[in-house]
Amino acid sequence: MQAETEAMNARITIEGLHWFNRWRLGNGSSESFVVPFATTRPVNIVTHGDTHFDYGQFGIHLAQQDVLTFLGDASKVINARFIDCRKASPSFRTSLSLQFSPASSRTLVIPPGVAHTFSGLEGVTTLNAYDLFLPPLTSLLQPTLGWTPEHDIINLPLEVDPASVEGVQPMGEPAANRVYHHLAALQRSILSTSELSHAETRQFTLDTGEHVHIMLQPAVHAAREASAFPVSGIPGVEFKRHGSVRTGEHSRIVPVMGPSPFYIVDHGAQPYSFDSFGIHLGQEDHLTFLGPSCQSIRLKLVDVRAGSATLHREEWHEFRPDPEMELTIPCGVAHALFDMAHIYTLNRPVFYLDDARTYEPGNDVIDWPLDDRPYPVLMPNETLASLGYLETLVEVQKQLTALAPAAETPKALLVTDEVSGRQVKVILTQAARSSPAP
Repeated sequence: MQAETEAMNARITIEGLHWFNRWRLGNGSSESFVVPFATTRPVNIVTHGDTHFDYGQFGIHLAQQDVLTFLGDASKVINARFIDCRKASPSFRTSLSLQFSPASSRTLVIPPGVAHTFSGLEGVTTLNAYDLFLPPLTSLLQPTLGWTPEHDIINLPLEVDPASVEGVQPMGEPAANRVYHHLAALQRSILSTSELSHAETRQFTLDTGEHVHIMLQPAVHAAREASAFPVSGIPGVEFKRHGSVRTGEHSRIVPVMGPSPFYIVDHGAQPYSFDSFGIHLGQEDHLTFLGPSCQSIRLKLVDVRAGSATLHREEWHEFRPDPEMELTIPCGVAHALFDMAHIYTLNRPVFYLDDARTYEPGNDVIDWPLDDRPYPVLMPNETLASLGYLETLVEVQKQLTALAPAAETPKALLVTDEVSGRQVKVILTQAARSSPAP
C-alpha cells in the first residue's frame, strides 16, 4: 500500500497536493477495518447522490485545506482536475488531472489556493476532516482585510485557461482548536432550525477595473423532518436528524461536530456477520451510516443497564443508510448490526468515565453471544469526559497511529471467576494482518 501511495504522489506536479496512508485496524473479516480520525474538530460528510454527479466548476478555498477520504465501491473511477492558483507557489498555474478509486486506506490533501473539481462521484461519500487557516496577524491591522469567511471559496469555470489565472493569496496562520469548537457551536445552532444551501462565489470585474466577489446563494428551505426514521422504546436510544447544507438536488454537506475523536468502520464488500452483541459501558455511540441508499440494515438492541425501566427489553429495527440520520445508542445498551456489506459507519461517540478515571476506550466493548441467556445486568459509567480528557485521548491516538498496528480490534468476553463467582472481563487480541492495497 505504501508503494502505491508513493507512486500516486510521484505523478503529482502541484506543490503540497498529496496523498497519505490512513492507519487502519482489522475488524473481524479480511475486508473490514476500523479507521480512526484523531481529532476533536468537526468533520464534513459530503454526499453526491446516486445519479451522475460532477461539480461543473472549480472551487478554490482561501482559508480551508481539504483533507478528503473517498468512500465507496472500489471499482469506481473518480476523475479530478487541479490548478495551482497560489501566486507565490513554485507550481503556480500548473494544471493536473488524476484518476483514482475510493478507499478508506488513503486520504487526499488539497492546500488552500489550489483549484479543484471532481466528476464520477455518484455513489461516493467523501469525508472532509479539513484544516482551517486565518489571515496573517499583520493584515488584521490593515483598513481592508480583503477576505471574509463567507467569501472563502471562489469558483472558476471548467474551461478556464490556467495561464490566465490571476492568482490568490491563501491564508497561512493555522487556526487553534478554539476556532473549530466555536465553528461547531455555530453550525449546531444554525443547522438545528433550517436547511442551508451552499453558496457560489464568483469574481467579477467592474467597469472601473476593480475586482469584486459576488456570492450567489439559492433559496433556503425548512429542515427536513425526521418522521421517517425508526422510533425506539428504550430510553436514550434515538434516531435523529443531522443538520445539512444543500449543494445540489441530491447532494449534501453534513457537518458532524465533536469534540470526541471519531472513527469509521469499513465493513468491506463481502457479506459477513458477528456472533455477538457489542456492549459499551463508557462509550455512547453516535452512528451515521453511509452506503447504497437501496440497502437495508438490520439492528437488534437489548437494554442491559442496571436499574433501567426497560431492563432486558429487546428491539429489532430496519433502516437504510442515510447521511442525515444519526443513531444514538447509550452506554449499557447491547447492539448488533446485520447486512453491513458495502456500508461505512461513522461513530463520533460521547465518552463517560468510571469512578477510578482509568477508563480506556479501546478496551471498553464487551462481546455478548447473541444466543446466550439470561442477558447480563451491567452498570454503565456516569461521569462525562472533559474536553481536556478528549484532547489527551487525541494525542495518544496520534502516537498510536504513528506505529504499525500490532493487533486486530480486541474481543472482550465476560467469564465467571471460579474462585469468587464474580463475572470478570477477559480481553482477547489477535495479531494484526497487513492492510491490503486498495
